[in-house]
Amino acid sequence: KPQIRGRPSPHNTQSIVVTTPNYQVYPATPTRSLTTHTMSGTTATERGLDALSGSVASWLVNESQGPSTVLTSGSMIFLIFSVLSAAMYWAFERKIQNFLKHLQIYQVLRAQFLRPYVVKDSVIWPRYTNQLGNNLFQYAYARLRAKYLGLRFAAGQLNQDVFHADVAKLTGKGDKSGENSNPFSKASPFEFLESQADYSGANYANFSQKLMSQYPEMSRVPSNPDLRNEADRQEKFLKSTPNAFAQHMKFYEKDCDLIRAWMCPSVESHSKSIARANALGVGRDDTIVFHLRFAGAVEGIFADPTYHELPFSYYTDVLRRHGKCARAILVHDPKSKGSAQAVARLLKSESPSLEITQQCASRCDDFVVMYMAKNLALSVSTFAWWAGFLGRKHKQTIFYPRHKAVSWYNPRRLKTWYNQLMPSNDAAYLPVFYTTAKEAVECKANMSSSI
Repeated sequence: KPQIRGRPSPHNTQSIVVTTPNYQVYPATPTRSLTTHTMSGTTATERGLDALSGSVASWLVNESQGPSTVLTSGSMIFLIFSVLSAAMYWAFERKIQNFLKHLQIYQVLRAQFLRPYVVKDSVIWPRYTNQLGNNLFQYAYARLRAKYLGLRFAAGQLNQDVFHADVAKLTGKGDKSGENSNPFSKASPFEFLESQADYSGANYANFSQKLMSQYPEMSRVPSNPDLRNEADRQEKFLKSTPNAFAQHMKFYEKDCDLIRAWMCPSVESHSKSIARANALGVGRDDTIVFHLRFAGAVEGIFADPTYHELPFSYYTDVLRRHGKCARAILVHDPKSKGSAQAVARLLKSESPSLEITQQCASRCDDFVVMYMAKNLALSVSTFAWWAGFLGRKHKQTIFYPRHKAVSWYNPRRLKTWYNQLMPSNDAAYLPVFYTTAKEAVECKANMSSSI
């Protein structure tokens, strides 16, 4: 056991000498809490110093090697680990960032830990992830938040490289802020979407704060329940913590008209696309416009696994629910032409007299066809969702694919996310229930082979 030579005073700054076969001298830290006693034997101070010296000796002194090799080895391991981590992070960000940007499963997992907006210098920016339909949700949520908080809004840059390249040509290489450019400049039909909005003026002060200033005593507020309800709703919105997708109707249900006022003018400015859609007869009572989304055929390994193809029973159920469909217009991606033809054959077998047209043009033309349709059958797609939502004034019926309830522990529950985007107070939305259970997949395979 090491021995201590000398007894420190309360303000001692001399050295404590630890006596070991090869002793080292270490400066003592001034201690004001220790008290000494004149009693011989083991006093409280001596017992404390014995424990301190034992700890110092055991950690920092080794009989034959001097300073502890354990501490040195641990430091080296930590240093090596830090260097390797930094190198891996650099490789992750620089080398495979473009690959991961389009890998949908990575974006889905990453989005669970992010918010759909960022705040910088009293400006709220959307945080864009995935594709155009998702970007519109992030735009809407961030702009609503800026409005409620009385801050400035800037649209920022879209996530997709194709849009980045288009914007770079318009804004120049030196403009990287995105605040003064329109990120939707080539994201037709949304190229005329406002890229900035200033809600910091007196007319856009936080509603709840304005309410409190007008009614210092909250006892007066219940006399106007509409004001109180609006204040509560906005407070609830501001306290919400959505993931980066912000895809839940509870965030937007009370602001539907406002969001349409932001986005519809850009869509309706495409008069030529609207004329082509009307020429197809999308506004007829006996016509249904089907949106077909086959993520696997279009995106391959990059596809989001929570998106999924609808079973064939969904399309036949839509025909039966409509009751008098004579024409079907199938809107699909060029890469999914084969899958669209399989759906066309199925619909033809269900209704031999059905007239079928396949619509596969530009993104703008396809969107406007769904936007102007009187009867629209959605797929599990945010792109189609916006066409139905924004084009509500043209709609008689919006057939909405609604996945049947799934237990919380079932992995198929990940495929029910689209259910929460269905408006609950709009009679035009007609739910069409389906399932992705094994029997539905087998049924789909049997039907496709038979036709």
